[in-house]
Amino acid sequence: MLARLVKPTLMFSAVFITVWVIVVVYWNYTARMPSTSDIALYLVVLPLALVVFYLLLRRIFAGVSPTAALPSAAGVSTAATGGAASTGATADAPQERMQMSVLAFALRTPRGNDADAVATAVGQAQAPDLVPELRDGAGFPMLAGCVDGIDPNELRERLRESLRPAPERFNADALADDRLRAIHLMSDVLQELLASASDALLNAGDALSVRAPGRFVSSGAIVPGSASAPQLCISLLLPGAWSESERAVATQWVQQLAREADPSQHWSVDCFKSEAGVSAMALLDRISVSLHREQRPALWMALAADSAISNECVARWDAEGLLYSSARRNGRVPGEAAAGLLLARAGDALFAQPHGVLLSRSASGQRDGSADTARVPNASLLDLFAQRLMAASALQPEAVDWVVSDADHRTSRVTEVAQLVQERLPHLPFENNLSVCASLGHLGAAADMTAVALACHLAVRDSRHVLALSVQDARARTAMLAGPAIPPSPVPQAT
Repeated sequence: MLARLVKPTLMFSAVFITVWVIVVVYWNYTARMPSTSDIALYLVVLPLALVVFYLLLRRIFAGVSPTAALPSAAGVSTAATGGAASTGATADAPQERMQMSVLAFALRTPRGNDADAVATAVGQAQAPDLVPELRDGAGFPMLAGCVDGIDPNELRERLRESLRPAPERFNADALADDRLRAIHLMSDVLQELLASASDALLNAGDALSVRAPGRFVSSGAIVPGSASAPQLCISLLLPGAWSESERAVATQWVQQLAREADPSQHWSVDCFKSEAGVSAMALLDRISVSLHREQRPALWMALAADSAISNECVARWDAEGLLYSSARRNGRVPGEAAAGLLLARAGDALFAQPHGVLLSRSASGQRDGSADTARVPNASLLDLFAQRLMAASALQPEAVDWVVSDADHRTSRVTEVAQLVQERLPHLPFENNLSVCASLGHLGAAADMTAVALACHLAVRDSRHVLALSVQDARARTAMLAGPAIPPSPVPQAT
């Protein structure tokens, strides 16, 4: 708190001292004897007016009006971006303009591919298992969240054959095992979501044929390139530690799998690098903005994948002091996962579902202090975001039945989320607070996407609202709210 006061105090002092020096020098130069009113005007009112003028200019150039600024929470920075946690103007917008419809979700984790089984394992706080194939520097087996049945060499051979005509930068032989495992997991998620996308496009074609027989559809399917054809996009989030060529291989592979699934549909694919400020929730928020700006219907797939299951990755973490051990309790437990969502604009009748789930835009910001060095947990920023998201959806806290976070085994992360639950959502049973990475290991780029996918599953299964949180970073915090969609009104049939 004291650190936050130093900069403004120095600035205000500099303004006052500068004005005083100028005025006193001027009075001495002109041999003027100032009156009491002169002293009050030039030594008090004038510097105060300059400070106020500076603050107003800063507000104007920052593009934020004083009435729209977020209130600050005790001990935290409340610079929020996106969704219902940004400005009053956004909060007043119709709900469907701030939400996405989740048409499908999929995940691949060390605890299985079935979201219900994963939720059960995480709820029971099942810890990662010993993996004999992974060894630490002393030669002992490592605790790790490892997905069974992946053969990196098999995928390497498939990539080598598929990318043979491609430029030299698509070098599958140079990919480490952990990269190949992440691509394998992402491929499984992609193929499941592509099947769901085909069903959505088929149903959309049937709806169009009812409303406008014979105009844009053929045999119940949307004709690609027609005026009614939706935009099809895939966005990938891959680890920041990957090289550009490694991300290029993954992007090329995804493009090929999408073409093989349905050559008649063209999916545009882009790739983002996971780093500070670019998490899965940030990507989802960006997609939400794009969906609401797009005039025509659109289907958007968001995928994230990461893996640390390789001896090379374990050795690198050990050398960098990042690996979990008996002497380093806050280190990383290797893990791997992939998760993805198939999204459409909320309220889009073309892709309406009777029992779907709506996903809010994200609320994000930075803590003032690092959670790694904090002596006591501080959930003020998470609490602010939870309030904002619930207020935007006109929800009482009792309507939220689950909290799903990417918290891991570190006490600082677990207690921060627990404090939020205790103070804002005290009705939640202990087992309804799920810490995904505590059971699955360090998931990196896939951590918060896995949490969101699990939150969407619980929202559909229980028809209740679920708060998804990202707390992996030392300072950055993000929240999203998943909840059941209101059944859409039936589309009137053409006569």
